Amino acid sequence: MTNFSIVRQAGTSHTEERVVMQYAMTADVPIQSARIESIEAHAEALREGTTVPVGSVEFVRAAMALAGIAEPANLSYPEALISYLHRKLEQRTAGSVHGHYFIKPTTTKLFTGFVIDTFGNPDHLSFHDRAQYNAFLSLPPETLVWVSEPVTWLSEFRYYVVDGKVCGKGRYDDGPDNMPDPDEIKVEKMAALMARDPNAPAAFSIDAGVLDSGETALVECNDAWSLGYYKGTLSHRDYVTMLCRRWKQLAGNRNPRAKVSRAKSNPSE
Repeated sequence: MTNFSIVRQAGTSHTEERVVMQYAMTADVPIQSARIESIEAHAEALREGTTVPVGSVEFVRAAMALAGIAEPANLSYPEALISYLHRKLEQRTAGSVHGHYFIKPTTTKLFTGFVIDTFGNPDHLSFHDRAQYNAFLSLPPETLVWVSEPVTWLSEFRYYVVDGKVCGKGRYDDGPDNMPDPDEIKVEKMAALMARDPNAPAAFSIDAGVLDSGETALVECNDAWSLGYYKGTLSHRDYVTMLCRRWKQLAGNRNPRAKVSRAKSNPSE
């Protein structure tokens, strides 16, 4: 990787920004800090793809708006990998969800997926799930969400993929250490299938796990433009390579005639 710089979100201390900062200092990569309201100073370099934004989803969204890049469609369950779900999945309107289901937004990072029982007592939810439940309740009833039957995962791993090749992995669930790992041959097949799609992101993650049936299944995918870093999964260099590869792809595919939007000054974190 050469001829690029990084603009990181100022005023935050997320793992991703720390990893990128450490890499930039050791690899002598130019890096600057900016708040969302001042990121406009980097607009030209963002449009050219020579400066890579690193920060919250809101920060990168502001960078995309400045660069004239349309936000990519949510990647959670790619059509190419549907056969690896091993569970029923469909889209429904938020207002039509009644019963015991796993739900996830169709908009990237609107809230994180969780299991809901609309007939249960929400006071029994964990702090995390209660926050997601409240976010779900605040949605307009016509908003589409992903809905699937709840399943039991024995283990869950994240695999980082660049150009169809797995470059890092790590377990992220809190289950016992003696649980089985996913079948890596199947995960590599998933990565290769995605790489064949000309519209697929050049860099993304595959979250895969082992169901209580023993099957290796797809948990979800995540686009590298909004991809978190899990400690011990891959090197700092490879993580920055992923972010850079995906941003350059987005910048290269943008509409040069698209109107450039101004960054919002008071985004939510």
